Amino acid sequence: MSTTGEAIRVLHVDDDPDFADIAATFLEREDDGFVVETATSAAAALDRLAGLDVDCIVSDYDMPDMDGLEFLAAVRDDSPDLPFILFTGKGSEEIASQAISAGVTDYIQKEVGAGQYAVLANRIRNAVTQYRSQRDLETSQQRLSLFVEQSPLGVLEYNSDFEIVGLNEAGEEILGYSEAELRGETWTKLVTETSYENVDEVTSALAEAEGGYHSIDENVRKDGERIVCEWHNRVVTDDDGDVVAVFSQFQDVTERQERRQRIEALHEATRELMAASSQEAVANRAVETARNVLGLPINSVYLYDEAADALVPAATTEEALDLIGEPPVYEPGESLSWEAFTSGEVQVFADVSAEPGRYNPDTAFGAEIILPLGDYGVMYVAATEPGAFDDADVTLARTLAANAEQALSRIEREETLRESQRRYRTLVENFPDGAVFLFDDDLQYVLAGGAELSSVGLAAGDFEGVGPRDLFPADVAEETVHYYREALAGRSNTFEQEYRGKQYRIRTIPVRDDAGDIVSGIAVSQNVTERKVRERELARQNERLEEFASVVSHDLRNPLNVAQGHLDLLQQECDSDRLDAVSRAHDRMNDLIDDLLTLAREGEEVGDTEAVDLAAITERCWRNVDTDGATIDTHTDRTIRADRSRLQQLLENLVRNSVEHGSTGNRTKSGDSEERRSSSSRTQSDDSEGSEIPRADGEAVDSEEHGSTNDGVTVTVGDLPDGFYVADDGPGIPEAERDRVFDAGYTTSQDGTGFGLRIVEQVAEAHAWDIEVMEGDEGGARFEITGVEFDT
Repeated sequence: MSTTGEAIRVLHVDDDPDFADIAATFLEREDDGFVVETATSAAAALDRLAGLDVDCIVSDYDMPDMDGLEFLAAVRDDSPDLPFILFTGKGSEEIASQAISAGVTDYIQKEVGAGQYAVLANRIRNAVTQYRSQRDLETSQQRLSLFVEQSPLGVLEYNSDFEIVGLNEAGEEILGYSEAELRGETWTKLVTETSYENVDEVTSALAEAEGGYHSIDENVRKDGERIVCEWHNRVVTDDDGDVVAVFSQFQDVTERQERRQRIEALHEATRELMAASSQEAVANRAVETARNVLGLPINSVYLYDEAADALVPAATTEEALDLIGEPPVYEPGESLSWEAFTSGEVQVFADVSAEPGRYNPDTAFGAEIILPLGDYGVMYVAATEPGAFDDADVTLARTLAANAEQALSRIEREETLRESQRRYRTLVENFPDGAVFLFDDDLQYVLAGGAELSSVGLAAGDFEGVGPRDLFPADVAEETVHYYREALAGRSNTFEQEYRGKQYRIRTIPVRDDAGDIVSGIAVSQNVTERKVRERELARQNERLEEFASVVSHDLRNPLNVAQGHLDLLQQECDSDRLDAVSRAHDRMNDLIDDLLTLAREGEEVGDTEAVDLAAITERCWRNVDTDGATIDTHTDRTIRADRSRLQQLLENLVRNSVEHGSTGNRTKSGDSEERRSSSSRTQSDDSEGSEIPRADGEAVDSEEHGSTNDGVTVTVGDLPDGFYVADDGPGIPEAERDRVFDAGYTTSQDGTGFGLRIVEQVAEAHAWDIEVMEGDEGGARFEITGVEFDT
């Protein structure tokens, strides 16, 4: 079996073709990794080698034209290291000595029997393994040498005693030494005293192959300049694990370290910047940071003065004052600073003295960077030499300006928040029925108060400087945090929450400044525990009422239907005015049953609402009522939030009430009972064709659905600041009767059920609306519905 895992290609050369073939067969049997090619002469073998890669040559010695040693010499001309085994039957010490001198890999004499092929196979494997290892090592060394020579990083090579034995060209540029000057020296020649201890620890770890693979140290160049280098070290060990060499890649990171130190110092300065208590303090700390931390001594901060509509100097370094004298005020359109302020874009000038928009034609500045501070002003940094700033300077200046802008914004928000606190403090501290909370953009409470706090064992002081997660259980806190964040994002919400056995309805709203920006949020919490108890009791009552109404309507309607059937049969058999009276009594009983069911169901609280066009639904309701020559005058373009079906019930009942009680002309009696029914007994469908709506202006007055054209009432629907009204110009409702019109069973018509306006009141109450009846502008009845939510 193969022991190398890789095929071994062998060229066997022997002038006896039979022996060559049998040897090839035995070798391939000895190792299935062998691939043996044969040739019967040295000349033929050389021709085969021209187009064939082999791992080993096995050759006879005594061959015509060219013997084995001559063949070896020819092979060595092109392949000096290729394994070559002399396998001959004509052996002697002299031939063996010549073969070894000529560079033969191995020498074996032919013997009798198959055992010789096992020996030959073993010799071939050993020779090829050694050859391949040497070849791989040489390839690796070549690659390493190429890597070292071409690496953009410095590469320093140490021996096991940590003496320098090599330095590439990049390393020579970094350190200023040539390879020859450092060969034989140790690391102590390149390290400053500040890094000596650290490098000593690194080399000790490397010597044991136990670490030290990365370090950053201060080094000294040949010219004495101190630089900071980053080192990546790799250890080379022998088979016993002993260190034989160390390769160290390194690069000059002096600028990077300086930039990092500047950034760290800038971050530290930013904390101080954010702690400033006024815009003037921010300006002063910003110019100090630019000078002392960023190394930009010529700088200034200008703040926008809204009253003067100008950029006014707020802080300037002494170095800048020495160059420009008294800082100018920049008014609109007269400086590059104003252009940067209005555009909001950073302006970088390699040589500002050549810019046409400069404020001072004789400016002492060369390079200049002008950095907008949002709506608050600008900051500039400058140098007397053109092109003095690199990309790192620009980046750090941008960072400082962004931090200064954030600090200015924070101060403005805090001032606005303090104003909000003053504005809401009276409300918060005296809120009678619940509690009010003002919170900032960190979800921390800044104000809390209200009568409800003490009922749950809390006081206003408990909320100072803390958030919901610090006060409430996890489930309550997480829900509260969610809605607080919604408010800070500009979205108002109403939700209910249970806390300490009580039920609360909470409204969260964003608080905005004069510019419309959100500066905080407010939450108003009301205890609705008793209301919830009442609602549950009302729900139980409504359920019982619904059950009662259904039973009554079923038990009444069945015998009524039987009676109506017998009446229809009787009317076919005889003619009597008394039968008409019985029919009218049946109709009235049907009306009572329908209104009883409606009254029971309309008392339920409204659930989901939708946007409803008030004018459109008014016209639809008008089509559903027998208006008998009346006209409609609609003065609304509002869209309200309501349960569409129940709003339609309210409007139809109000319109029907106006038509029935407000008409001044004669009216036919047919259909009287129908027109007083609820919307469940409509006289026509919502989408009826061919009908037109009578208008107060006289248009579209004929309709086969509306019957009589006698003088009728005008019904008006219009807007109120917080709702709408329905009015007519009929005789109106006497003031003494207005308190009774919503009572169940109250009616002034002998044909009325007395439930129509009671249903109207219940629909209004189910929406949490208020309804009031009064005298209209035209002397008729006017119903005002208020507390309505409009769709925006």
